[in-house]
Amino acid sequence: MDKNRDLLDSINRENGLTRINRAIYQKLVDCGIPGIIVAKPAYNLAQMYVQSLDFVAKTNEFSKLTDAPSIAEKVLEMRESVKVLRHFTGQFGRSYYVLMDRLSMITGNWYGEGYEEALDEAVNKFEEILSNLASEDLRDRMQDEIRSHNRQQHGNIVRRLISKGCPEDVSNHFADNLFELKLEAANLISLVDKMVSLTDDFENLILEIEQILVDISIPWVGFSPGETAHALWHMGDHDEDNFFFMGFLGWSLAVLENLQENVEDL
Repeated sequence: MDKNRDLLDSINRENGLTRINRAIYQKLVDCGIPGIIVAKPAYNLAQMYVQSLDFVAKTNEFSKLTDAPSIAEKVLEMRESVKVLRHFTGQFGRSYYVLMDRLSMITGNWYGEGYEEALDEAVNKFEEILSNLASEDLRDRMQDEIRSHNRQQHGNIVRRLISKGCPEDVSNHFADNLFELKLEAANLISLVDKMVSLTDDFENLILEIEQILVDISIPWVGFSPGETAHALWHMGDHDEDNFFFMGFLGWSLAVLENLQENVEDL
Protein backbone atom coordinates (compact mmCIF):
# COMPACT_ATOMS: atom_id res chain seq x y z
CA MET A 1 0.00 0.00 0.00
CA ASP A 2 2.83 2.42 0.85
CA LYS A 3 4.44 1.83 -2.56
CA ASN A 4 1.14 2.46 -4.32
CA ARG A 5 0.57 5.64 -2.34
CA ASP A 6 4.10 6.85 -3.06
CA LEU A 7 3.57 6.17 -6.77
CA LEU A 8 0.26 8.06 -6.75
CA ASP A 9 1.84 10.99 -4.91
CA SER A 10 4.67 11.05 -7.45
CA ILE A 11 2.22 11.09 -10.37
CA ASN A 12 0.18 13.86 -8.76
CA ARG A 13 3.32 15.95 -8.15
CA GLU A 14 4.43 15.47 -11.76
CA ASN A 15 1.01 16.51 -13.07
CA GLY A 16 1.01 19.53 -10.77
CA LEU A 17 4.51 20.49 -11.90
CA THR A 18 3.52 20.24 -15.56
CA ARG A 19 0.45 22.44 -15.05
CA ILE A 20 2.22 25.18 -13.11
CA ASN A 21 5.21 25.10 -15.47
CA ARG A 22 2.95 25.63 -18.48
CA ALA A 23 1.05 28.41 -16.72
CA ILE A 24 4.22 30.31 -15.76
CA TYR A 25 5.74 29.78 -19.21
CA GLN A 26 2.62 31.09 -20.95
CA LYS A 27 2.39 34.24 -18.81
CA LEU A 28 6.02 35.11 -19.52
CA VAL A 29 5.63 34.44 -23.25
CA ASP A 30 2.50 36.62 -23.19
CA CYS A 31 4.81 39.45 -22.08
CA GLY A 32 6.68 39.18 -25.37
CA ILE A 33 9.73 37.31 -24.07
CA PRO A 34 11.06 34.62 -26.44
CA GLY A 35 10.23 31.09 -25.37
CA ILE A 36 13.88 30.04 -25.49
CA ILE A 37 14.65 32.56 -22.73
CA VAL A 38 11.51 31.78 -20.74
CA ALA A 39 11.86 27.99 -20.67
CA LYS A 40 14.56 27.60 -17.99
CA PRO A 41 13.38 30.18 -15.43
CA ALA A 42 9.76 29.06 -15.86
CA TYR A 43 10.67 25.43 -15.16
CA ASN A 44 12.89 26.29 -12.19
CA LEU A 45 10.26 28.58 -10.69
CA ALA A 46 7.65 25.85 -11.16
CA GLN A 47 9.92 23.42 -9.30
CA MET A 48 10.38 25.97 -6.51
CA TYR A 49 6.60 26.32 -6.30
CA VAL A 50 5.98 22.57 -6.09
CA GLN A 51 8.74 22.04 -3.53
CA SER A 52 7.43 24.97 -1.46
CA LEU A 53 3.98 23.39 -1.42
CA ASP A 54 5.55 20.12 -0.32
CA PHE A 55 7.63 21.77 2.41
CA VAL A 56 4.72 23.78 3.83
CA ALA A 57 2.53 20.66 3.91
CA LYS A 58 5.26 18.70 5.70
CA THR A 59 5.81 21.45 8.29
CA ASN A 60 2.08 21.44 9.05
CA GLU A 61 2.21 17.67 9.52
CA PHE A 62 5.37 17.96 11.62
CA SER A 63 3.76 20.34 14.12
CA LYS A 64 1.22 17.63 15.04
CA LEU A 65 3.70 14.82 15.70
CA THR A 66 4.53 13.71 19.24
CA ASP A 67 6.60 10.49 19.11
CA ALA A 68 10.32 10.60 18.36
CA PRO A 69 10.39 8.11 15.42
CA SER A 70 7.68 10.06 13.56
CA ILE A 71 9.43 13.36 14.31
CA ALA A 72 12.74 12.04 12.97
CA GLU A 73 11.09 10.61 9.85
CA LYS A 74 9.35 13.90 9.07
CA VAL A 75 12.56 15.88 9.62
CA LEU A 76 14.26 13.63 7.06
CA GLU A 77 11.40 14.23 4.60
CA MET A 78 11.60 18.00 5.11
CA ARG A 79 15.36 17.91 4.57
CA GLU A 80 14.87 16.24 1.19
CA SER A 81 12.31 18.88 0.20
CA VAL A 82 14.66 21.69 1.21
CA LYS A 83 17.62 20.17 -0.67
CA VAL A 84 15.58 19.99 -3.88
CA LEU A 85 14.17 23.48 -3.25
CA ARG A 86 17.67 24.87 -2.78
CA HIS A 87 18.89 23.27 -6.02
CA PHE A 88 16.14 24.78 -8.14
CA THR A 89 16.42 28.12 -6.33
CA GLY A 90 20.05 28.27 -7.44
CA GLN A 91 19.06 27.36 -11.01
CA PHE A 92 16.36 30.04 -11.03
CA GLY A 93 18.82 32.65 -9.74
CA ARG A 94 21.20 31.95 -12.64
CA SER A 95 18.54 32.67 -15.27
CA TYR A 96 16.66 35.40 -13.38
CA TYR A 97 18.78 38.36 -14.51
CA VAL A 98 18.56 37.43 -18.20
CA LEU A 99 14.78 37.24 -17.84
CA MET A 100 14.59 40.61 -16.08
CA ASP A 101 16.86 42.23 -18.67
CA ARG A 102 14.37 41.22 -21.37
CA LEU A 103 11.46 42.61 -19.39
CA SER A 104 13.37 45.85 -18.77
CA MET A 105 14.06 46.19 -22.50
CA ILE A 106 10.32 46.00 -23.16
CA THR A 107 9.21 48.41 -20.44
CA GLY A 108 12.16 50.76 -21.04
CA ASN A 109 10.71 51.74 -24.42
CA TRP A 110 7.53 53.06 -22.76
CA TYR A 111 9.06 55.77 -20.61
CA GLY A 112 9.58 59.32 -21.79
CA GLU A 113 6.27 59.31 -23.64
CA GLY A 114 4.00 60.32 -20.76
CA TYR A 115 3.57 56.70 -19.70
CA GLU A 116 5.31 57.12 -16.35
CA GLU A 117 2.96 59.91 -15.26
CA ALA A 118 -0.08 57.90 -16.29
CA LEU A 119 1.27 54.87 -14.45
CA ASP A 120 1.80 56.86 -11.24
CA GLU A 121 -1.76 58.14 -11.43
CA ALA A 122 -3.13 54.62 -11.94
CA VAL A 123 -1.09 53.28 -9.02
CA ASN A 124 -2.34 56.05 -6.73
CA LYS A 125 -5.94 55.28 -7.64
CA PHE A 126 -5.39 51.57 -7.08
CA GLU A 127 -3.83 52.16 -3.65
CA GLU A 128 -6.76 54.39 -2.71
CA ILE A 129 -9.20 51.60 -3.63
CA LEU A 130 -7.22 49.09 -1.58
CA SER A 131 -7.14 51.35 1.45
CA ASN A 132 -10.91 51.66 1.31
CA LEU A 133 -11.39 47.90 1.01
CA ALA A 134 -9.21 46.93 3.97
CA SER A 135 -8.65 49.19 6.97
CA GLU A 136 -5.39 49.32 8.90
CA ASP A 137 -7.15 47.85 11.92
CA LEU A 138 -8.25 44.79 9.94
CA ARG A 139 -4.77 44.22 8.50
CA ASP A 140 -3.19 44.62 11.94
CA ARG A 141 -5.60 42.12 13.48
CA MET A 142 -4.88 39.56 10.76
CA GLN A 143 -1.11 39.96 11.15
CA ASP A 144 -1.40 39.66 14.93
CA GLU A 145 -3.35 36.41 14.56
CA ILE A 146 -0.73 34.96 12.19
CA ARG A 147 2.13 35.94 14.50
CA SER A 148 0.30 34.51 17.50
CA HIS A 149 -0.33 31.21 15.69
CA ASN A 150 3.32 30.95 14.62
CA ARG A 151 4.55 31.71 18.14
CA GLN A 152 2.30 29.00 19.56
CA GLN A 153 3.50 26.40 17.02
CA HIS A 154 7.11 27.50 17.54
CA GLY A 155 6.85 27.04 21.30
CA ASN A 156 5.15 23.66 20.98
CA ILE A 157 7.87 22.33 18.67
CA VAL A 158 10.69 23.61 20.89
CA ARG A 159 9.18 22.05 24.01
CA ARG A 160 8.56 18.77 22.20
CA LEU A 161 12.14 18.54 20.92
CA ILE A 162 13.56 19.36 24.35
CA SER A 163 11.43 16.60 25.85
CA LYS A 164 13.02 14.16 23.36
CA GLY A 165 16.55 15.07 24.43
CA CYS A 166 17.44 17.96 22.11
CA PRO A 167 19.31 20.88 23.75
CA GLU A 168 17.32 24.10 24.09
CA ASP A 169 19.57 26.10 21.76
CA VAL A 170 19.39 23.44 19.03
CA SER A 171 15.60 23.21 19.37
CA ASN A 172 15.20 27.00 19.17
CA HIS A 173 17.51 27.43 16.18
CA PHE A 174 15.76 24.58 14.37
CA ALA A 175 12.31 26.08 15.00
CA ASP A 176 13.47 29.59 14.04
CA ASN A 177 14.77 28.45 10.66
CA LEU A 178 11.80 26.16 10.09
CA PHE A 179 9.26 28.96 10.49
CA GLU A 180 11.29 31.58 8.60
CA LEU A 181 11.61 29.21 5.66
CA LYS A 182 7.96 28.21 5.88
CA LEU A 183 6.97 31.89 5.72
CA GLU A 184 9.12 32.50 2.64
CA ALA A 185 7.78 29.35 0.97
CA ALA A 186 4.18 30.41 1.64
CA ASN A 187 4.90 33.87 0.19
CA LEU A 188 6.44 32.29 -2.92
CA ILE A 189 3.34 30.14 -3.41
CA SER A 190 1.13 33.21 -3.10
CA LEU A 191 3.17 35.23 -5.62
CA VAL A 192 3.23 32.46 -8.23
CA ASP A 193 -0.51 31.90 -7.79
CA LYS A 194 -1.01 35.62 -8.38
CA MET A 195 1.20 35.55 -11.48
CA VAL A 196 -0.62 32.71 -13.24
CA SER A 197 -4.05 34.18 -12.45
CA LEU A 198 -3.36 37.60 -14.04
CA THR A 199 -5.78 38.65 -16.78
CA ASP A 200 -4.55 42.20 -17.43
CA ASP A 201 -4.01 43.73 -20.85
CA PHE A 202 -0.51 43.58 -22.34
CA GLU A 203 1.10 46.63 -20.73
CA ASN A 204 -0.37 46.07 -17.27
CA LEU A 205 0.44 42.35 -17.48
CA ILE A 206 4.12 43.09 -18.05
CA LEU A 207 4.26 45.57 -15.17
CA GLU A 208 2.48 43.17 -12.82
CA ILE A 209 4.74 40.25 -13.71
CA GLU A 210 7.86 42.40 -13.47
CA GLN A 211 6.89 43.41 -9.93
CA ILE A 212 6.03 39.83 -8.94
CA LEU A 213 9.42 38.62 -10.17
CA VAL A 214 11.15 41.35 -8.17
CA ASP A 215 9.15 40.36 -5.08
CA ILE A 216 10.19 36.73 -5.59
CA SER A 217 13.83 37.60 -6.18
CA ILE A 218 14.40 39.64 -2.99
CA PRO A 219 14.19 36.67 -0.55
CA TRP A 220 15.15 33.92 -3.02
CA VAL A 221 17.80 35.45 -5.32
CA GLY A 222 19.03 38.53 -3.45
CA PHE A 223 19.59 42.13 -4.45
CA SER A 224 22.78 41.37 -6.39
CA PRO A 225 24.72 38.34 -7.69
CA GLY A 226 26.69 36.61 -4.94
CA GLU A 227 24.49 37.85 -2.11
CA THR A 228 23.01 35.28 0.27
CA ALA A 229 19.27 35.90 0.10
CA HIS A 230 17.00 35.53 3.13
CA ALA A 231 15.40 32.23 2.09
CA LEU A 232 18.78 30.72 1.17
CA TRP A 233 20.18 31.74 4.54
CA HIS A 234 17.40 29.89 6.34
CA MET A 235 17.78 26.84 4.10
CA GLY A 236 21.47 26.59 4.98
CA ASP A 237 24.55 25.82 2.92
CA HIS A 238 27.49 23.47 3.40
CA ASP A 239 30.18 21.43 1.75
CA GLU A 240 31.16 17.86 2.63
CA ASP A 241 32.96 18.90 5.83
CA ASN A 242 31.48 22.09 7.26
CA PHE A 243 28.36 24.24 7.23
CA PHE A 244 29.01 27.74 5.91
CA PHE A 245 25.75 28.82 7.56
CA MET A 246 23.55 26.35 9.37
CA GLY A 247 20.00 27.25 8.39
CA PHE A 248 17.36 24.53 8.38
CA LEU A 249 19.65 21.89 6.86
CA GLY A 250 22.30 22.34 9.55
CA TRP A 251 20.01 22.56 12.58
CA SER A 252 17.80 19.72 11.39
CA LEU A 253 20.90 17.53 11.21
CA ALA A 254 21.71 18.51 14.80
CA VAL A 255 18.14 17.58 15.82
CA LEU A 256 18.47 14.16 14.18
CA GLU A 257 21.81 13.50 15.88
CA ASN A 258 20.37 14.36 19.30
CA LEU A 259 17.27 12.26 18.75
CA GLN A 260 19.44 9.32 17.76
CA GLU A 261 21.57 9.69 20.89
CA ASN A 262 18.70 10.07 23.34
CA VAL A 263 15.87 7.89 22.03
CA GLU A 264 16.08 4.12 22.01
CA ASP A 265 15.17 2.12 18.89
CA LEU A 266 15.19 5.21 16.67
